[in-house]
Amino acid sequence: MKTILRILFLLAAVNGGLLYLHYSQSATANGDKDQPDTYRQEIEVINRADGLYVKHHFYDLATGRYEIIWPEGSVEHDCLTKESASCSRFNESGIAFDEGEQDQQSITYKIPKTEKLAGRKLFKRPFVLLQDAKPLTTVFHMTDEQNIGGMWVNGLERVGIADKERITYRLYRGVGFVNELYWQPQEIPMAYSSNKLTLYGEGIDKKQIDKMEKMLEEIGGDHVSVLLSSGNRSLYAQRFVTEKPENMDRVQKQVARMSVQSRFIIPADEPSMNSMLASILGDQAVGTKAEQNAFIRFKEALTEEQYDAFRKKVRSQMGQPLAAEQLDADLKDVMKLDSQYFRKTMHEQEYSYPFLLLDSRKLLLDGGELKEAKVVVKDGKSYYPANELLTGMGYKITSNEQSIYIESPKRNYRFSKIEPFYVMNERKYDYKEKPYLTINNKLYFDEVWLRRIFLVLIEKSDDAVDVQQIESLMKEMEKE
Repeated sequence: MKTILRILFLLAAVNGGLLYLHYSQSATANGDKDQPDTYRQEIEVINRADGLYVKHHFYDLATGRYEIIWPEGSVEHDCLTKESASCSRFNESGIAFDEGEQDQQSITYKIPKTEKLAGRKLFKRPFVLLQDAKPLTTVFHMTDEQNIGGMWVNGLERVGIADKERITYRLYRGVGFVNELYWQPQEIPMAYSSNKLTLYGEGIDKKQIDKMEKMLEEIGGDHVSVLLSSGNRSLYAQRFVTEKPENMDRVQKQVARMSVQSRFIIPADEPSMNSMLASILGDQAVGTKAEQNAFIRFKEALTEEQYDAFRKKVRSQMGQPLAAEQLDADLKDVMKLDSQYFRKTMHEQEYSYPFLLLDSRKLLLDGGELKEAKVVVKDGKSYYPANELLTGMGYKITSNEQSIYIESPKRNYRFSKIEPFYVMNERKYDYKEKPYLTINNKLYFDEVWLRRIFLVLIEKSDDAVDVQQIESLMKEMEKE
């Protein structure tokens, strides 16, 4: 028994060492190795009748002070080996690692259990965090002295396993941090495992596995575990999912969102950004039907080259805060036109908002700027805001279910909402292409029809679009 345990802990040390070597080299290459907000960690958990006993090791700590965030409800906070170097920075009050040169510290604590594990159990936030810091890698040991069977899952990749008469042991490792631990009494066989995805279940279609693996590789998120069983109830944690096999489509979409959450810092008031980013990076529609349609509408409006250039911009911002406003800015860089598309669909949740772009130039009427008005570009055509322009030209705009009325002392128009015609001063005109469109209950006129129907000239420069009334120009010429 002792020999087996020595081998297992040797395996853990080797895995941890290799993982550290890889990521320390990566950090050095990026110039981030000495940043005080990152560290490595190793967590040892022992399941006993009265609770989870935790030994938590921190490596590569910087010399500054780290505030310790103890798990809510945890007890018996202490350092692991008093009078040793691994306890040299542990504050006497137990609230921090004080400043010091020793880069390794080890603590212990207990997560009490109020009842015996029987049904499934999710331990939320059971492990220590360090304020304003995050782990680059985690090695995780799970030892069950109760021999209760079942399976333990935390979202990390499982790399070692040993079952004996009175003890079971599991070894996990991976990038980042997990702060949830799940147990269920039903053991599910492992169907697939990689550094991005572990699937537990039977009869899983290889095409579904390949699709999910490709999506995760595209997004580049942390490892995710998926448990599929007909007896499972839905559970979506930070880095693992339990679900029924027939809900695989839902699983794929959830995994995509989880992966995005591990790669970007997204504003809390823009929850649909998770689905949009997962759709863009994974190149497949994810989320609710409305969220999927918002992505599809966006993708269909871009050429393949524009879409690829936009995805490249998004991918370059991984690890950073990313809001809908920034996506609009990225889109402007690609399309050379302003956009409010992501702000409308992600923040204001106007999922039916059409994909359109805004001419960044000032809009003028007879030389005077219409400050709040913009020319809309949709499907390659320019549309002008009717309310700002036409009321500025002296028209009054009203409407009902059948018609739009645009009236002035000299000319009156009626545009049918039902049939393709309009009436000007009692004379009817048919058309094949609709002269106007409505966006968020605002009326816009196509540039060609604006010129033709309302008798205006449109002059464009690098910084302005000037709409000029022909009658006004003629009056000025007469004065001259």
